[in-house]
Amino acid sequence: MRPSFVCAKLEPAGRQTDTERGRQMNRRIGTWFCMAAAAVLFAAAFPKTEAAAAETGQAPGLLAETPAVTILPQLAAAAAGPMQAEGTELKVYVAVAVAEGSAGLDHINIQFINTENDRSITKILRPDDFADGVYADWISMSIYEPAGIYILDKVILQDENGAYVRYCRAEELDENDGYLALPVTAAFQIDNGVTVLDETAPVLGAVAVSPMQAAKESEITVTAAVADDFSGVDSVTVRFENENGKAVSGDLDAAGGELYTGVIKKSSTDEAGTYRIKKVTVTDHMGNSKTYNGGDGPFASSVLFVIS
Repeated sequence: MRPSFVCAKLEPAGRQTDTERGRQMNRRIGTWFCMAAAAVLFAAAFPKTEAAAAETGQAPGLLAETPAVTILPQLAAAAAGPMQAEGTELKVYVAVAVAEGSAGLDHINIQFINTENDRSITKILRPDDFADGVYADWISMSIYEPAGIYILDKVILQDENGAYVRYCRAEELDENDGYLALPVTAAFQIDNGVTVLDETAPVLGAVAVSPMQAAKESEITVTAAVADDFSGVDSVTVRFENENGKAVSGDLDAAGGELYTGVIKKSSTDEAGTYRIKKVTVTDHMGNSKTYNGGDGPFASSVLFVIS
């Protein structure tokens, strides 16, 4: 079953590239963030020397210079949106403004959480994601992610010296030692009609190979029957090994219905031997995965092919 997807900010596919949409969003967000970031940076970099002079009785220009101090990066602002769907993928644009400290910023870890089911979504932003005054990129997830409001949960800033500044929601401070309260809020909403979290991996039904005997450097076709109860099968991979330990692997693609098929390339069958199935890994669009080992479950180690 494929859920319907509804979002007030859904971007029409094909009208703009992700880069174009991202740069436009950066410029808008950069305008919002500019004053906040500048204020934080100014306060950190330029202490009130006049007040210090009044306390000492010296003119500001005569105050003794103090040793340089390390200034850590500070979170200035965060935002989420717009949102768009592409195939089985849902993407949300996130942006963060930072008042950088003495050292350059190495990366930002930003996390959103759906407090109804504790599902969290995380994105790491790096210097390559910086443009127009903000760090920004798309967070990708499955369109089968349960509906709900995802709020800003944590932000971690790390500078190039390895120093961290960690932020979390104020109500979570007691459970997060060493964190500061988030000075900003941000959120996005998923409205796709999905009410149940998919936590079940796909089920493997059977595996077959053709031909079962072939000469060296022959292609071998592998077919598997795989079913999933909700979000659908995302990937199927197979692995065979011969008696000398040589392994050959392949990815299977959807072939209609519940069948998935793929080809073990000629370059992989250049060594003679009996190749028995060792494992099959099946994964759905929500990331639920299960690995079946040779001799277990619906197939036995008798699933094999011989290269001579």
